[in-house]
Amino acid sequence: MKSTTKIMSLKTEFSMRNATNFAGSKVILAFLESIRFNQALRSLGQAKAMNAIFPTHRILQYLIIGWLLGCERLFHFKSLESDALVAHALGGRLPHHTL
Repeated sequence: MKSTTKIMSLKTEFSMRNATNFAGSKVILAFLESIRFNQALRSLGQAKAMNAIFPTHRILQYLIIGWLLGCERLFHFKSLESDALVAHALGGRLPHHTL
């Protein structure tokens, strides 16, 4: 699933309903979107097999976003799996934290 809605255009609501522990993620994700971080990683040219579900640039983007949001160890990325905003920024589906 390819996301077409920009992160910057999403409405911010300050209520505790559907809250996650990544409060500042919208600001970080909007910044990465504005500098076209995904396109920069895509231009690195790291190719995987044609049948790979997640290309290398999406895995790198997932790792960098996770580290920016405070995931210091790989098992901390398990908490990102339930965050809808991070999933939206990465195209709808996140790699498993053990990838």
